[in-house]
Amino acid sequence: MPRDISTNTASTRAELAALASTLEQCRDRISALAETRAMAVRDPNNADSGDDLLTAIYEAERGLNNSIRLVQRAAKQGRL
Repeated sequence: MPRDISTNTASTRAELAALASTLEQCRDRISALAETRAMAVRDPNNADSGDDLLTAIYEAERGLNNSIRLVQRAAKQGRL
């Protein structure tokens, strides 16, 4: 592999690793927010009580999990 391509590949993998780390930090913040929200809206008298905001937070958390996997997979594509 030419040096320019291998240097670019290493740089790209490093950037992807940094992005994955940032996404993990965002996911952790979203998870903590979801936990706090779930505790705040818990109604022991109504087990079926829904919370649209909490549902949206869970969806965002799932989206971040998927994004993390995709970025990590992209980073692995550059390995020989």
